[in-house]
Amino acid sequence: MASFSPDGSGGAAGADLVSPASPRPEQAPSSGAPEAWEAVLRTARRLTAARHRHEVLRLATTAACEALGYGACAAALRAEDGAFRYEMLAGGTADQERQLRGRLVSAAAFDLLMGASLPIGAVRWVPPESLVRHHPEVEAALLRTGTSAPAGTWRRGSLLVVPLVDEAGGVVGFLSPDDPRSGDLPGSAEALLLGSLAELTEIALETVAARDGARQAVAVAEAQRRQLEDLLTASVAVRGREALDDVLTEIARALTSAGGFRRAAVYLLEEDRETLRVRATVGLDALEDRRLRETPVALAEFAAVMRPDMHVSRSYLFDHRRHDVPSELDEKLSTPEADPDWVDGMWHAQDMLTVPLVDRGGTLLGLISVDEPVSGRLPGLAHIRAVEMFADQCSLAVGEARRYEQAVAEAGTDPLTGLPNRRALLARAAELLADGERRGVPCAVVFLDIDHFKEVNDRWGHAVGDDVLVAVSAAMAARLRAGDLIARYGGEEFVVVLSGTTLEDAIGIVEELRRRVAAVEVPRLAGYRVRISGGVALVRHGEALADAFGRADAALYAAKRAGRDRLRVADAA
Repeated sequence: MASFSPDGSGGAAGADLVSPASPRPEQAPSSGAPEAWEAVLRTARRLTAARHRHEVLRLATTAACEALGYGACAAALRAEDGAFRYEMLAGGTADQERQLRGRLVSAAAFDLLMGASLPIGAVRWVPPESLVRHHPEVEAALLRTGTSAPAGTWRRGSLLVVPLVDEAGGVVGFLSPDDPRSGDLPGSAEALLLGSLAELTEIALETVAARDGARQAVAVAEAQRRQLEDLLTASVAVRGREALDDVLTEIARALTSAGGFRRAAVYLLEEDRETLRVRATVGLDALEDRRLRETPVALAEFAAVMRPDMHVSRSYLFDHRRHDVPSELDEKLSTPEADPDWVDGMWHAQDMLTVPLVDRGGTLLGLISVDEPVSGRLPGLAHIRAVEMFADQCSLAVGEARRYEQAVAEAGTDPLTGLPNRRALLARAAELLADGERRGVPCAVVFLDIDHFKEVNDRWGHAVGDDVLVAVSAAMAARLRAGDLIARYGGEEFVVVLSGTTLEDAIGIVEELRRRVAAVEVPRLAGYRVRISGGVALVRHGEALADAFGRADAALYAAKRAGRDRLRVADAA
């Protein structure tokens, strides 16, 4: 249908599918002759063996030309949006086919043409003088053609449409034969043949779709098997990881390799339950990865690509043909360059599949955003469900990793002050000293002790003593710099590790800590002033952590012996 125009003339405005000077093949059988019926039957047998829809449409359009005596025949199929898109042209040049494929017949234009058409059996004929031919949507769908035979009842600009109708009565496509070599409109016998060819074509399309479905089912089963293997491999890797981010990275890798996507980003909800932050990516360069990790996204913003009408199974498929991403959200996502050769039905750079991460209790943990399917096509339901299986595993892994990290944090945290305890101190201090050694910057270790703390416990009770410990630790932690470490070593003793600090600066920081502690007011100790003593040691090159700690501790006890409420430097004369 898109291969016709009202006046049928050539010229600058269009191109002829068949030139008027084209010879009329003498061997073309009359469309009502037994030879034509036999040719259609041979086409039917070939259609049953067709392997894909393009082969079906090629056989059908070729049969219209060679068996039924038309100079050209176009075929179009209905897309999900209701428009008809051309997929095949027989009898035309490559340039004409390219022009035809660049056009579509909107659902509105198709309805207009059908409403203005006259029936010839199963064939619909739109006369060239029909006013509907001047409707803008109809004109945009048609391509100028010519004739190659003397005109009889066929006139330039005539339009033939043979609908492809499924079992439910819906039109799923059409054949549009043009330029009859007889010069006449089809008679009843020829219309019957065209209708039979259209019915055989639709049956063949259904058969191909069924075969594709069976093949896809086998492929999905095989993919699921591979996915299980990948998940088992990932679970082994996860068991060897402690940090949540490492767990997510391992899961994301398994998701993309088994799920059939080249890019993935895993978002987790922050504690406020309103903010999403990227915690793992696959398929992004380092710059994009860092940008996404540093750019939080409000859950409310993500709702724009998780609308109910985008729902597929438990996920959300954002189709750029139907929706637009708000500019505020688009700036926070990673969108690859669009493929200049993109065609309808293929995955577009602006498309997106979002899979929620939900725990067993139904609580949203985060989202997985996947992009660039390896197949290059929009994912089907089976594919999406396979990805969701991975997401379920992700949710389990996230929950386990969080519980593990919480257990690790609790094991390394002093429950009273919230500071790292002695175990966490030793691990973190070793890292800080090793880092300072690599960078060639000095580090200092400070031991601090609350003076006369036993008297506080004995006089006012341990509950008041706990208040003192909490107030002192908070005052000191508030003064320290990012990268410094403070921990409760035991009882009323604290240890501070100052990274990248000279001895002089370290002394200044400790004196400031002592002044802040002296200013602390404990509600149940009105008028009581807390005092602390300290010992500081500058870590020597290559010195073991235990040795540095020993020198700082010895300096602390020297300060206590000297009368308390003072600071001593290790190894000072």
